[in-house]
Amino acid sequence: MRNMLVCLVAALVLLPAWPATAAQDATAIVGTPSIEIPATPAGGQLSWVLAQLNGGAATLTETDLAAHFAPAFLAAFPVSLLDLLQQTASQYAPIIVTGFPFPPTATGVVAEVDLVTGEHGAVYLAVEATPPHRITRLDLAEAPAPATATGRRVRIGERALYLDCRGRGGPTVVLEGGTTRDWVSVQTEVATTSRVCAYDRPDSPGSRSDPTPERTAQEVVDDLVALLAASGEPGPYVLVGHSMGGLYVQLFAYQHPNEVAGLVLVDPTPEEFGTRLTELVASLGTPAPARPLEAPPTPQETSFGQMREARVGSAHPSVPLVVLTHGRADDPAERPPGWPLADEERIWRELHEELAHRIPHGRHVVAEGTGHDIHQEQPELVIESIRSVVAAVRDPITWTTPAANPATPSAPRGTPLDPAA
Repeated sequence: MRNMLVCLVAALVLLPAWPATAAQDATAIVGTPSIEIPATPAGGQLSWVLAQLNGGAATLTETDLAAHFAPAFLAAFPVSLLDLLQQTASQYAPIIVTGFPFPPTATGVVAEVDLVTGEHGAVYLAVEATPPHRITRLDLAEAPAPATATGRRVRIGERALYLDCRGRGGPTVVLEGGTTRDWVSVQTEVATTSRVCAYDRPDSPGSRSDPTPERTAQEVVDDLVALLAASGEPGPYVLVGHSMGGLYVQLFAYQHPNEVAGLVLVDPTPEEFGTRLTELVASLGTPAPARPLEAPPTPQETSFGQMREARVGSAHPSVPLVVLTHGRADDPAERPPGWPLADEERIWRELHEELAHRIPHGRHVVAEGTGHDIHQEQPELVIESIRSVVAAVRDPITWTTPAANPATPSAPRGTPLDPAA
């Protein structure tokens, strides 16, 4: 999410929205007599979490947390994990485990649960692969949806990723970002004219893939390469990425240019956005809090570095490219008082313009009136952008003619800032 890139002060403003969904709020669970928690490293940690959150949290100490949670996990929290666990227990426990949507692995488990509030959800937990198998991820979120008629879990090494492919006709379109449910409107329509695949990222809530902690861009790309190879879906692909997914598919394109026929970037996260925003805030006399020198880089920070290295080391693949930018700014109430939201929006848009200009005829379109989740708020614009890139792959002459006037009824709602010349 774009909001994750603002300074720590802004992140703290967002804390009241966390209890129902965020990793640090994973809740206690109690098993029914017919549900047996697996005797694996992940299952052992799950049992410990349940015991604490069903009564033990009241006496937990920071030393206890350090023994059960990986240092990088603890370092990611701007507030006390101990407080958050206790608050979650008081709000949701007891919780009843109702089953496992797919077989747990040694290092990951997803347990479906019923909450005391009457809601149904799932606990997502992952642990280190080597002893002492400390927790690297803990989420309470929506339960995974049942598999669709076109969906399947595909094994890559010791893990499995959920993949849903529909339609016929090349090039195959690959949707990157969140889970397949986030792309339903786009995938259903694109599948009427093209082969289109979506998958559940394993670090996303609601995912039907074996769970992992948040991954770096390189890890995402490696997974996606392995998934497409194991599934037998042939390339080259039109890659469509939302938010951080936009950065991931760019790294894929730099590293595997022969496997990429086109790109659609849906409000992508630029690797330089955080740096530019920090510089802006510092220039206004309110520098962001300094990170402790011993703090390890976050997966996002590592991903930005990987993207920078890729840009330095090679040229951007010369393929049809559309960059979509949100046109509706975030609510000022989601920022600290006096936050330069207009300047933040300007920086975001400028970086998208630069990205679209990296190759000839790259197109930059602003989705007027739409927020960050363009593929959900204005799916027709994303659908039309995908179809224009697919058409260009099938017949390149279509890309070197001027883009349609978006004011016409047949064109997507949006403002082209850099139509093809």
